[in-house]
Amino acid sequence: METALCMLVIIPVFMYAIFLDDLLKHALDGQETAVSTIWDYTVADYAATPKDESFAGFGQIQGVARLTYCDHESGLDSFQAQPPECDNDQSHHQDLVAHVCWLHPGAQQVQCTLNQQAVGSYGVTLHGAYMSRFNRGGLIRCSARNGVQNYLLPKTLFSEFSQVDLAKETKSGSIHDNATANRDVEKDTYLLPWERIALVTDTWALTREQSFEPGQSDDDEERVYARVAQLYVNEENAGYTQMKSAVESLVSAAISDKLVSDDVKLDDQGPGDDPRRVSMSIKPINGEPTQDIKQGGDSATYFNNEWRDWDRNGNEETYRERGRNYMGCTKPGCKK
Repeated sequence: METALCMLVIIPVFMYAIFLDDLLKHALDGQETAVSTIWDYTVADYAATPKDESFAGFGQIQGVARLTYCDHESGLDSFQAQPPECDNDQSHHQDLVAHVCWLHPGAQQVQCTLNQQAVGSYGVTLHGAYMSRFNRGGLIRCSARNGVQNYLLPKTLFSEFSQVDLAKETKSGSIHDNATANRDVEKDTYLLPWERIALVTDTWALTREQSFEPGQSDDDEERVYARVAQLYVNEENAGYTQMKSAVESLVSAAISDKLVSDDVKLDDQGPGDDPRRVSMSIKPINGEPTQDIKQGGDSATYFNNEWRDWDRNGNEETYRERGRNYMGCTKPGCKK
């Protein structure tokens, strides 16, 4: 008799404990979906030219994440072109008590949005033009929300003594059909808390190796020359407009004074000979950052950054110390 009476309490308590365990697992699965998706954006190629997107890969990243987590967790994926678990397949619903689904009204598979102007804007026209052309990231927000239904627990227990519902309606049948049915969600669905996370991406860092000789030009937006030119050769740059008019006046005066040939045209000159155009030099560092520059029919060797400032030589010292102090590198310049 005592055992029978105890079982009336022990069995429901045991089932409710399993239900709570399922809820906790589903909540953690939702967190994993949002968190893992947004961290995938840290390795996107922001320099690549986008195709109908904010930057190359934006839609693909969250699209692949939805395929990965269409079965609510990442451990059962087949990684096929059309995974069966994403094609209305219900075999991934193996829980005993609580079944989770993205299809409930009010739930949402992981989605990410981009606010390009939320961070980093100075409110200056020159800077704004640079951001619109090159900044393809910014503040990225990802969110997801799961819905859970009860498939085992009784809605009420000992109704002779209490009218308080201990669980929402008990469901049966097709889990996906129940999730998408037109119904009062409040009566039969536990909508888990929204999982929201955001990060700011460093989208102006270039991943391609940059190498330029003086006198070269390049319009490729994935190269640093185009980015320097965007700021330098810009009518919003007051220093450039003043220099431009002064250079043109100087050349005109030199022609008038017979100091240079009449057939000299400033517009025909390349970078370096025409101050109105960007002329830059940059070489990957492999040891000392020196570069041979042709000059007056001969060549001379120059440092192409502040490697030697003849005072403290900070860049050189930093390069040397890197071998001992940076992420396990055993020698200067190692890639880790």
